Amino acid sequence: MAHMIDTTTGTAAIAYAGQTPWHGLGQALTPDASIETWTREAGLNYTVNESPVLFQTDATTGPEEFTGRKVLHRSDTGGALAVVSDGYRVVQPADVMGFFGKLVELGGFQMETAGVLSHGRRVWALAKVNEGADIVEGDTVRPYVLLGTSYDGTMATVAKFTSIRVVCNNTITAALGRENSGTVRVLHSERFNPDAVRLELGIVGDNWERFLIQSRKLSRETMSRIEADIFVTALLHPFHTSKLELNETRGYRRIMDLFNGQAIGADIPGVAGTRWAMLNAVTELVDHERGRGNNTRMESAWFGTGAALKNKALELLSA
Repeated sequence: MAHMIDTTTGTAAIAYAGQTPWHGLGQALTPDASIETWTREAGLNYTVNESPVLFQTDATTGPEEFTGRKVLHRSDTGGALAVVSDGYRVVQPADVMGFFGKLVELGGFQMETAGVLSHGRRVWALAKVNEGADIVEGDTVRPYVLLGTSYDGTMATVAKFTSIRVVCNNTITAALGRENSGTVRVLHSERFNPDAVRLELGIVGDNWERFLIQSRKLSRETMSRIEADIFVTALLHPFHTSKLELNETRGYRRIMDLFNGQAIGADIPGVAGTRWAMLNAVTELVDHERGRGNNTRMESAWFGTGAALKNKALELLSA
């Protein structure tokens, strides 16, 4: 199953407003649906429970508890999610949706998608902040807030301010400097405080304006072939493991092709040959082409190495 959307309850655990997702699964909701409706229709109306780890051997007369570890499991299906340490703090699906419920109450935020992956081991939700603005005329970008967490120890709870380029659905994390990076990570050894995360993100404040200023500046700066080569080499070098020369790898060649006119939106006047075009060449590769499949690509683009690559691209281009 390429999409890995959770179907253990018999229904695809995803809800969305607007355009149908690429996999065609899930429940379509109206943008003004309540958070309670979103939680139910996205398959997030369960809790993650904890139980001790028990074991039995020929030397024991009955099950014994393995100290320092616990099993996480779902309240609805009973399915086991992972064995984690005793200090692992669970951020419940209700906590994720409650985070967005508060934003919707504040006004200006609209739920767009939410769901469950990998039998319940990961959950996420995404809300639109506003209708967006143009970087250049006809090239609209919309701001979003994304929150995801895991129940198998593979990912911290991550909240990030991100933006989506309408013409190609590229996602660009707003990297706005080390002191205001647009991303908040809460380790599972720490307590999740939604009010503190909302405050740290600055999602109601200056982040969007800063991103617009930063992106419009990139759209006014041209990039020569030599500069493009230097940039892509610097970007990919930390990730380069192939025996091929870096400029012979698929990643290098594909970014250069996308930058040189093959990217979606490259024909919008004022985009071609700019640092903005290069940023979107990288994001198009990460969001639409890189990885083994659509689902792993999405997770990587939002939370993993793909997100790191996009952040690095924006950092280098803005330096």
